Amino acid sequence: MREFFKNTFPYFKKYLPVQTLATILGLMRMVILLVTPQIVSLLVDRVINPALGSAPQDNASIFLFLIEDIPEGDYWRIFVVLAVTLVVFAALFFVCFYLKWNLAHYFGLKSEKQMRIDALEKIGNASAPHLKAFPAGDLVLISTRDPRMISEVYTSTVQFLLDNVFYIVVSAVFLARIHPYLLILPLLGGMASAAIMIAFKKPIGKMFDAMWKDSAALSTTVQESVYGIRTVASFAREKERGALFERDNKKLLSTYQGGAVLFAKRQAVSWGTRSLVILGEVGLAIWLGVSGRITSGEFTATVGYLGTLMWQLTALFFNINDAQESFVSARRYFGFLNAKDEQRELYGSDVPSETPSIVLKGVGVKSGESYALKNVDLALPYGKKLGVMGRTGAGKTLLVKLMQGLAEADEGEILIDGKSIHAYDRDALLRAYSYAMQNVFLFSNTIAQNIALYDPFAPEEKIERAGALAEVDEFARRFPDGYQTTIGEKGFGLSGGQKQRISIARAIFKDAAVLVFDDVTSALDLDTERTVLSNIKKTCGERTTIVVTHRATALKDCDEIIFLKEGEITERGTFEELLAMNGDFAEIYERQIAEVGA
Repeated sequence: MREFFKNTFPYFKKYLPVQTLATILGLMRMVILLVTPQIVSLLVDRVINPALGSAPQDNASIFLFLIEDIPEGDYWRIFVVLAVTLVVFAALFFVCFYLKWNLAHYFGLKSEKQMRIDALEKIGNASAPHLKAFPAGDLVLISTRDPRMISEVYTSTVQFLLDNVFYIVVSAVFLARIHPYLLILPLLGGMASAAIMIAFKKPIGKMFDAMWKDSAALSTTVQESVYGIRTVASFAREKERGALFERDNKKLLSTYQGGAVLFAKRQAVSWGTRSLVILGEVGLAIWLGVSGRITSGEFTATVGYLGTLMWQLTALFFNINDAQESFVSARRYFGFLNAKDEQRELYGSDVPSETPSIVLKGVGVKSGESYALKNVDLALPYGKKLGVMGRTGAGKTLLVKLMQGLAEADEGEILIDGKSIHAYDRDALLRAYSYAMQNVFLFSNTIAQNIALYDPFAPEEKIERAGALAEVDEFARRFPDGYQTTIGEKGFGLSGGQKQRISIARAIFKDAAVLVFDDVTSALDLDTERTVLSNIKKTCGERTTIVVTHRATALKDCDEIIFLKEGEITERGTFEELLAMNGDFAEIYERQIAEVGA
């Protein structure tokens, strides 16, 4: 519990004055609940019983001062004073409840918002190896549901616990004022409720853990099914994905059903204990009344206190038990937020120049006992055009990720402007690159906003200029809303080539010092590819450009081309030099030319 408040309090301390006010309002509400039976007891002993023929009686009520100057026989005046007091208290009760609820949730929602922002920032800034340790379903819960569960402790649990304790203590004092014997059974009931809480604490904690894991698993399955819907449909695997969903859904259902049974058992035991205490207390109060030790009004007040007191005792321990769900959420949330990102911690604080040079010396990346990349030497002075080719799995994408700090080398060194890549601030390093990735992700937004990802508030002219260079114009202008056309998640409604063109436009729009195009023309026809590459050459000619592709013809204008084979550079040179070698590059080129001719 100490760890919970240590981690969470910084998010809520800013709103401590509001929380304090909400707490005071809650306690005022409890005060009204506590004093109401005191007024009712006077109504019974000084109005109802005398009206029925009994003599008026003084009792232990704290509100005797309200009617002490009114003659005993003036029942109507006594009734009006006490009734008005009850109405005033009722109005105050609802005002306090309304204000407390809104104030408590105001600061809770503000704090939730900040926690979600921090979670998303951590996800956005985390390195790929770090994120791999957290399934997608976990990350969704961490950034959405967990902040809400954490804030519940401050907006509800702590508030309710204070209310519970306050009511229990003060009502015990009032019962003792009526007669000390009336404290015996509630004390035994409280001890029984504590024992019930302890007995259910561990099973409930395990249940919340299971709910978290099963919810995350189902969330991951749903995400994969939605994101991969086209792939699933193209392979006619809807039934198999449906079966996976059904499996995870049934498991979560089973967990929740087990939780329902567990809560039902706890409820039955708790309510059974509560009922026994109430019956016993009522019997005791009747005996005390019959023996003349308490008045009729005090008996009424006792019954009023008793029901609420036992409910508050039960609620006290229920709230402590149920807070475990928030503790599970906090462990998950701060476990992710405070986890060390070892790759990110490698980096310093320097900022690359506006014209960075890149050098790789003996770079190697291990993959088990073999190498994904080995003995890579490259020099990219600013403005150089580098082409990268190789068969699938040769290490092309890994190579360009290494240059950007998106992956780490096991051997050799990568230098930016003569200094180790780790000398630079990672965010500043990433800003130096425009990276059009092999796997295109488009957001549920307009074409324009997908292009302007780096600067959503950029003028339309800049966005459409990037779109024109990437041949987005060719299809965007055909839509009724043009660049303001909303496209679906993952680019639903667009062809592969159209998505790739938006990805290229996004990279051009960023206007970074180094442009990286990682096989983003594979879905384009040859004419469109030539046009796009020609536009890039004319417009971004001064920048360093790295083109990763399977099409040899796309690399004709490169200053240097490297051919990767099983992680090593086996051929390098200009386009003409590689053709003259009659190696793998020349073989692929001849085959592709023959296919186009056919």
